[in-house]
Amino acid sequence: MIDFSFTEEQEMYRAAVRRFAREEVAPRRKEWDRERKYPWPLVHRFVELELGDPEMDNVTRAVLVEEISYADFNCADAMLRTTLPFALDYLPGVPEEVAKPYTEGLRLGQKLIAYCFTEPGGGSDMAAFTTNAIRDGDEWVVNGCKNSISWVNADAYVVTCRTAGEEARIWALTDIFIPATTPGVSPPQVWDDIGTRGTPRGVVYFDDVRVPLNYLVGGEGRRYQLVAELFDTNRAFIGLKCIGPAQASVDEACEYAKQRTAMGRPLASFQAISFTLAEAQTILEVARLLCYKTLWLADRGERHTVHGAMCKWWVPEVTMEIVRKCLLIHGHYGYTTDLPFEQRMRDILGWQIGDGTAEVSKLIVARSMIGRDLVG
Repeated sequence: MIDFSFTEEQEMYRAAVRRFAREEVAPRRKEWDRERKYPWPLVHRFVELELGDPEMDNVTRAVLVEEISYADFNCADAMLRTTLPFALDYLPGVPEEVAKPYTEGLRLGQKLIAYCFTEPGGGSDMAAFTTNAIRDGDEWVVNGCKNSISWVNADAYVVTCRTAGEEARIWALTDIFIPATTPGVSPPQVWDDIGTRGTPRGVVYFDDVRVPLNYLVGGEGRRYQLVAELFDTNRAFIGLKCIGPAQASVDEACEYAKQRTAMGRPLASFQAISFTLAEAQTILEVARLLCYKTLWLADRGERHTVHGAMCKWWVPEVTMEIVRKCLLIHGHYGYTTDLPFEQRMRDILGWQIGDGTAEVSKLIVARSMIGRDLVG
């Protein structure tokens, strides 16, 4: 039986998050972008209001992401992380006495854990990763460089390392937990990104970094399996992060079109405007359904790799175009930094790159349709 409704509890949760987002998050939207700061004060307030819960299902998390990103894109990830949405957040396999201060700190909005996947010579091509971890007695010795790290100034890193030879390819990859204060971990180099400035991103070097053998996350050689599970689900959250500001842009453009007149008529009376907004709302509804279905599948424990890939390549692309059209409806004033459109476009653009390119996601979809042998 198909049911597109939310539960009463989810609707109550939406109302509470929406109130917080509109009253406390939205007024500070420019702050994190302008000052390139992580929104710690709002994360602490979110936790204080008990709006995050590690036990919530992914569909409820989707409500959270959509409502917060409607008010401010840069706060959505920050608040989502307090709900510990991914298996990696729990640092499986790391001794509890080591992991708990970090996982509990993450839940309380007091600490950050960054995932270190990408390297200068390999992003989507994980088999090309060169950062390595070599056993030396009862320790791993880690050497390499990771870049494009979100929350690069985190308190700890989960670092993807090669722990076997090249012949093992992706099954040679292992995640290792490394506190940022460990000797040999370089100070983070923060990039001057054009968007998503509330999430510092950059480079960290690991030079003969030594950690105990039991600091493996999920077990040796399990990196590919863990990252696939994370990406499949996170790509739907990425889509919703982009839908939030696009929906806000459409709502604002509708109000503007009703108030602004041209040639003695409201802009909304011109089909060039009303049809553009109708098309945008239709696309957003389809995108929203795709993202929610993906997370519904995740909650049911069903495979959602293809749906996640669809969310990743398509939703950032169409929402970027929707925001652009809403900017144009506002005319030359829409091109200023007084209005939020330019920031929203910069923020969404980053998710056309992060967590895998559109081409990789299309490849996943194509393989499911045609077969790996033909598609490659």
